[in-house]
Amino acid sequence: MFANWHGFAEGPIWIKPRWPEDLARGLFSFRPHGASLAPYTGLNVGLHVGDDPQRVAFNRQTCGIELGGSLEDWIVGEQVHGTNVAVVGLEDRGRGSDDLHRPVSDVDALVTDTPGLTLVVLTADCIPVLFFDPVKRVIATAHSGWKGTVGHIVRNVVETMHQQFGCRAEDIDVWMGPSIRQCCYEVSETVAGIVIDQFGWQHVVKRPNKPGKYLLNLHSCVRSDLLAAGVLNDRVHDTGVCTACHTDVLFSHRAEQGRTGRLLGAVRLV
Repeated sequence: MFANWHGFAEGPIWIKPRWPEDLARGLFSFRPHGASLAPYTGLNVGLHVGDDPQRVAFNRQTCGIELGGSLEDWIVGEQVHGTNVAVVGLEDRGRGSDDLHRPVSDVDALVTDTPGLTLVVLTADCIPVLFFDPVKRVIATAHSGWKGTVGHIVRNVVETMHQQFGCRAEDIDVWMGPSIRQCCYEVSETVAGIVIDQFGWQHVVKRPNKPGKYLLNLHSCVRSDLLAAGVLNDRVHDTGVCTACHTDVLFSHRAEQGRTGRLLGAVRLV
């Protein structure tokens, strides 16, 4: 997996899915070498966190250069911690790319088969999930926090790709980007109970000496859901990086008490 890290000490760091660049380009961003100042220091791409919009625009341009195309090709969802999926096209081009108030409303996942569009997800602990079907030439993104995960958002994406474009689950390649891992993801008994109800006990661990607290493995839940949807195990890729453990190079909403930037997960259909 680490062979897919790109970047150097003097520039930004990326993780890129192993996709043919003449078909699709994917990208997960890291924190170093952006224009933002504290507490968003680095490559913050979130317009909604209180950062200087001009600095965010510069950071987004930096990501856009790496992806190809322009910011006008970007489409961003509102990300309300729900499970809705939107199929988007040329009429949605540019929504949320440079304006906080114009994302695709009330959705946490986007799907398209339109070449030239870039689908974007913003995170700071939740899992950014990228999808690519090289057979039908369809891409998708999902924002999967615990609420979206227990609501089976990734299954909804696979089903939407199938219903709208005829994608077969076994052809879809899926990547989970940097996000909070079980080592740091403490949840209440209530949340643990909801996860157990949907996925089983194997995804949570009781926290020693902390009654009513559990450690949640959100990634194993997402993988379980993808496999249940028919995605092949060897086509589900986990970058394995914990945002909360590595705030020197990543943004973490939880570890930084809510005052931080956002990372980018994006996929562009060439």
